[in-house]
Amino acid sequence: MKLVYLAVFWLAGIALGLAFDASPAPVLLLALAAIPLGFFVFLARQSPGPVVLAAALVLGFWRVEAAQQPIAASAFLDQQRATVTGRVVDDPEARSRNVRFTLAVEIVDFGPGPQESFSKVLVYAEPPSSLVSLRQPPFFEYGDRVTAKGLWQRPKPFQGFDYPSFLESKGVSGLFWARKVEAVESGRGGLPDYARGEIFSFRRDLSGSLERNLPAPQSALAQALLLGLRGQLPSDVADDFRDTGTSHLLAISGLHVGVLLFLAAGVVSGTIGRKQPLYFLLPLVAVWIYALTSGLPVSVVRAGIMGTTVLAAVALGRPRRVLPALALAAAVMVGIDPKVLGQVSFQLSFAAVTGIALALPWQPRLVEVLSTNIYGGGGGWWRGWVARLATGAATALLVSVAATFTTWPLVAYHFDRIPWMGIPVTLLALPALPAALVGSLATALTGLLHPAAGQIFGWMAWLPLTYMLKLVSWAPHSTSSGTWLGAPLLVGWYGVLGLALLLRGRPLRIMYRQAANLMGRFSAGAREDSVVTSSSGSVAIPRLWLSLAALAAAAAVMLWWQIFSGPTGMLHVYFFDVGQGDSILIVTPQGRQVLVDGGPCSECAVEAVAAEFAFWDKSLDLVVLTHLDADHSRGLLAVLDRYWVGGVLVGSDNVDAPLRSQWDAALERGGLTPVPVEYGYRIDLEPGSDPRVILEVLNPQREPLRPHLADLNNNAVVLRLIYGDTSFFLASDIESEAETAMSLGGMTLASNVLKVPHHGSKSSTTAFFLGRVDPEMVVISVGSSNSYGHPNSDVLDRLRETVEPANVYRTDQRGSIEIVSDGADIWVKTSDR
Repeated sequence: MKLVYLAVFWLAGIALGLAFDASPAPVLLLALAAIPLGFFVFLARQSPGPVVLAAALVLGFWRVEAAQQPIAASAFLDQQRATVTGRVVDDPEARSRNVRFTLAVEIVDFGPGPQESFSKVLVYAEPPSSLVSLRQPPFFEYGDRVTAKGLWQRPKPFQGFDYPSFLESKGVSGLFWARKVEAVESGRGGLPDYARGEIFSFRRDLSGSLERNLPAPQSALAQALLLGLRGQLPSDVADDFRDTGTSHLLAISGLHVGVLLFLAAGVVSGTIGRKQPLYFLLPLVAVWIYALTSGLPVSVVRAGIMGTTVLAAVALGRPRRVLPALALAAAVMVGIDPKVLGQVSFQLSFAAVTGIALALPWQPRLVEVLSTNIYGGGGGWWRGWVARLATGAATALLVSVAATFTTWPLVAYHFDRIPWMGIPVTLLALPALPAALVGSLATALTGLLHPAAGQIFGWMAWLPLTYMLKLVSWAPHSTSSGTWLGAPLLVGWYGVLGLALLLRGRPLRIMYRQAANLMGRFSAGAREDSVVTSSSGSVAIPRLWLSLAALAAAAAVMLWWQIFSGPTGMLHVYFFDVGQGDSILIVTPQGRQVLVDGGPCSECAVEAVAAEFAFWDKSLDLVVLTHLDADHSRGLLAVLDRYWVGGVLVGSDNVDAPLRSQWDAALERGGLTPVPVEYGYRIDLEPGSDPRVILEVLNPQREPLRPHLADLNNNAVVLRLIYGDTSFFLASDIESEAETAMSLGGMTLASNVLKVPHHGSKSSTTAFFLGRVDPEMVVISVGSSNSYGHPNSDVLDRLRETVEPANVYRTDQRGSIEIVSDGADIWVKTSDR
């Protein structure tokens, strides 16, 4: 334990150096003074331990002061317009409305003129058209040299989290919101840069495979768990994890590596037994393959080093030395870069792996108790399977308790809150984590080989991912906050844990010695031959046949599920709650699926559609783009990438639309040729059916009203859906000019349901137009507390004069709205907030 004490004082010195400023020279002289002091202590025949520990403390303080870099002047600037040029130094991540990446700034110009810079900024940018035509999302790549104009901003704390300190620990001094990216030049340095870029490229391929073979939000959760990519995670899902105290499950760190070690140990033990050296080598390989798969983020590398240290200690037959080895690994990493000590990810990684390492000695005893109790009642072929399930569940529970026990004070300290459900929800979620990780990895890898294989393994991953999503959604969101959650709680909790370690008794020492038997004890007392026998020894069932039977049963369940979740024989029209935008799904009585628009964010439509489809259904018969405004079209970009689309309908073309290049690139990737439509175009969605399901195109007019960018709204595609005696008027974003043109035309406008034009803008929904449509109910697709003031109060008054007030449905108040028709009557279902 002497090494532990030395590492603790070294880390304490670095922590003091991060907290207080001092000149490096006096601190170094103070540390050197320990040499003569130690010599006199030695002559006095006293223990030099206190002097050595004090020297380690002072040297740690000096290491920080010697490594300090001057703070760039740009770090103090806020809300300053600037032009920056630099290189992308991480893996860019596509988010709902832009791409985020870290830029090592080389030149910055705040107005007076360009000057050199050595700072890093976190950039949020839209890719330029020239880049979209050459690359796939997220378009930017590691090593790119980027020049951009935009707004330089200082980061600010939010929700109790010290975001500026978090970014500072990563060397990031500001945020940069790019208004325009002027130039992107690809290029990487030597072999290390090339290798890192290839790793990031492979990571993006895996991410795309998950998106194609899993529905949303399961695909977003799989990306977070497996690859550390959280940009596509819906905000409500992220809030659920945060409010239930399970956000650590989303951050790849010591917990994930610890779970993987336990899982790999069990697999190796059950297949090849406790053979050397593969017995320890294969789990080690699994850990570093996982690190490579996740793109080698710093947190995973640190956790991998710590996990390797744990394996090495156990392999050398010195499980009692796990804690000193971990302390040494942490001390070396912090010595190389003192700032990592202040990073939340480092603290959580170290605490989680330490907790799991301290729990190792308990696992063999737990397995032994379970096996003895399960087999105590006699034989039976089923007991072996029960023993394995019980052992796996108990091991997962042990890992969860250990990791949660050692990390929750850090969560409370950094986020100023204690989610009281964190421990129980983590305990319930963690058993599904190994299955989610393995299933996601299998889906991602096989999906790269063939889409069908990816979907098959996607079924395996879907269940644990869905379980975790439902768990954090349904669990109570109960938290406490206050100043008492700060340093006193942190020091007190870890002080008690440290004291318990120092005073541990003989029984605990004995259990520590048993940790040498960790690898391979997952099935202790429950080992069987490859043939399972009954208690009488007369029944022999090969495990292979049992496994095949289980797979066949699972396939049968999936088949029957698909049969019973088929078409309902009714028309369903969904008006999705996608915020300030439009997205409408039509499902015909025979199951044809038509998506009209995709909402304002990249995941809007895929999440909404996935919630209504069976998880294996990745096809759409028809996609309609009403116009290229971002609040209608951005979500369709992801739809075209992730779904097999039968056809695409578009209205008037406008080459100057902001998303034109991304839209054209998405069509090209999907091998799709859009079909232009105009007034008078009719589509029979179910030929030969009775009653018929017809889509009529009422706009754009044959001659565009005003063919320029500012009038995309009036030239948008307007549809009238007819099923028997019922009809739906889908008015997109048309304004009064288009309303008048259609009202004076020769086609029928009367409809039972009106999707109100342009989110209830004051420039639309004229009284004359309402009189021609004469709806029974109206739907307004609008974002909550939007900055446009939609819906307009005058428009609401006109709507209430036309229909009953109870028949005015708003997505910002009622959530997604589903209208069902049998051809004669209609019913409304809402997901009220």
